Amino acid sequence: MSAEMLVPLVPVLLLAVALIGWSLVDIARGPVQHLPAWAWALIVVLAIPLGAVVYLVLGRARGRQLRDEDLR
Repeated sequence: MSAEMLVPLVPVLLLAVALIGWSLVDIARGPVQHLPAWAWALIVVLAIPLGAVVYLVLGRARGRQLRDEDLR
């Protein structure tokens, strides 16, 4: 495999690393749903990049829901 063939993969690899890093920081900083934080971190690291996507869709705890009274 030549270096010319690897150049188009660099942006994809950078995006994957950023997604995994963002997911791991989010797991460390806040509450998670459905599984313990260590389990989500393990999933994110072992199932690259699908684990990070699954965490962001299913495991990320939602923030407090806004009510009408909050906007007044």
